[in-house]
Amino acid sequence: MRDAARYLADRGITAGACLLAGHGSAPEDLQGTTWLDWYASVNDAMDVMMARCKHVYLAGLSLGGALALYAASQRGSDLAGIIVMSSPVYVPSGVASFLRGIQKPLPFITKPYRDIEDPEAHARHVGYMRSPLDATASLVDLLSQVRAGLPRIHVPALVIYSRHDHVVPGVSSHHIYSRLGSHDKTMLALHRGYHIVTVDYYKQKVFAAIYDFISQHES
Repeated sequence: MRDAARYLADRGITAGACLLAGHGSAPEDLQGTTWLDWYASVNDAMDVMMARCKHVYLAGLSLGGALALYAASQRGSDLAGIIVMSSPVYVPSGVASFLRGIQKPLPFITKPYRDIEDPEAHARHVGYMRSPLDATASLVDLLSQVRAGLPRIHVPALVIYSRHDHVVPGVSSHHIYSRLGSHDKTMLALHRGYHIVTVDYYKQKVFAAIYDFISQHES
């Protein structure tokens, strides 16, 4: 998200990026955290931005997008709009069945790939190569809350997804778009790049779409 924040800041929009609890260090630090911890990180960041800015827009990628949707369902009156990118609202049924079928705790599961088409961006990207099973299970719990809250979201929304995302199918973004309570909503489909749209081939198109969305609602 750093490049997206810099793009906005260079164009006069105050931008910040929060680090979610358990993220940005080691998989062991993510173990034992839940979606409530991650949402607390978002809540704290929103409070900081609201103390500095008259209007606050919340943007998130993947898990961050799901958290942005949940925040909008809970604190919509505090937000001027949301931008959600490559955001899930469910996990594949096979994954959910796998989690339900485990008889004893497994500490980690392997993350198979970094879903980035641009080879240079793929080589630069740093991410966890394994994920704590308890955190993955908590993500499933979060998504059930997100789905239930979509009709309660009435703030302007921009939904961005890649047609070739191998992690979150595009149908997830269509589900979000169709069930949002907001009448002011826009969807952008990308024809190149994979899951992590903020670093992939069309990242500049993504950044420009976010800037235009904010600018149009501030004019």
